[in-house]
Amino acid sequence: MKNSITDVAGIHVGHFTLAAGDVQTGVTAILPYPLAVRNRKLFIGSFASGNWNEWTGLHVAQDFGTFSSPIVLCNSTTVGIAYDALISFGHERNEDLPIDNAWPPIIIGIDDDYLNDLRQRRVTHDNILQMIKQANNDAMVNSNAGIGRGLCALGAKGGVGGSSQMIKWAEQNFTLGLLIAANGGTKTPNENSSPVVSITPSLVLIIATDIPMLPEQLHQLAEAALRGLDSAIHLNNGTQQLALAFSTSNTIDGAFEERFQLFKKRLPASERLAEIFATAGACSRAALRQALENAETVIGRKGRQVAPLPRRELESIFKKL
Repeated sequence: MKNSITDVAGIHVGHFTLAAGDVQTGVTAILPYPLAVRNRKLFIGSFASGNWNEWTGLHVAQDFGTFSSPIVLCNSTTVGIAYDALISFGHERNEDLPIDNAWPPIIIGIDDDYLNDLRQRRVTHDNILQMIKQANNDAMVNSNAGIGRGLCALGAKGGVGGSSQMIKWAEQNFTLGLLIAANGGTKTPNENSSPVVSITPSLVLIIATDIPMLPEQLHQLAEAALRGLDSAIHLNNGTQQLALAFSTSNTIDGAFEERFQLFKKRLPASERLAEIFATAGACSRAALRQALENAETVIGRKGRQVAPLPRRELESIFKKL
């Protein structure tokens, strides 16, 4: 186990990082299946709180309950560039851009303007295409890589983090993996409670699993993953949080090869759901810790310097977990 979302078979992750003076940013992509696979759709579910509006493709995916696109995390002024790049990616795979080759393009914008000058827009269409093509299933690079480069969390350096756990039922093993982008917020230490965090606008979780699940269960899984952070940090009512969960099982393959197909759905037994949801919460906390403890100091826009959370404060957040 690599303790990474890439522990789920077929998941690939790519990072593109820019670190040049006032430009401290990057892009991260999660590919739900290898590039060699064509004409595949997967089930997806989501949960959001706060006024999330910097995403594309998700409402279409929610309507269908399926998606086929890489999931791209980028800064808020790169969303349009990333969308165009994913359209190009889809046309390269199939000039007709069918909905099971790269559709709908899912891009999530995250505000990193404390350390990054958003006006410069230095990430290019080709940077994103190249990153997608070079994505791999190695252990995910944590914290300052990709979109994590310019993120700040809990009044210190934030970033991306990953985690995974195995669930064993009878003689079969399943895997749940998670990626977090932790950004924004300040902390108010309190000896009797968890730190108070106000994150605006961008706590993002991506959850992948090979457990066969349908959209409604994946929606519940996404919510459980977010709620799993409640025991580590307290998020104010205005906090914007987004979680996407998808399953690499129950795939719909070759939808355009046959007009009519029988779909043989599979689901976990209802008594297993509590264990799955608890595992998602544990992965969320582990990924947050990875993002925080692997962070490195960054000097960015206007000479601002953000250092990692001190070890003592980090331990105080996670001591009960």
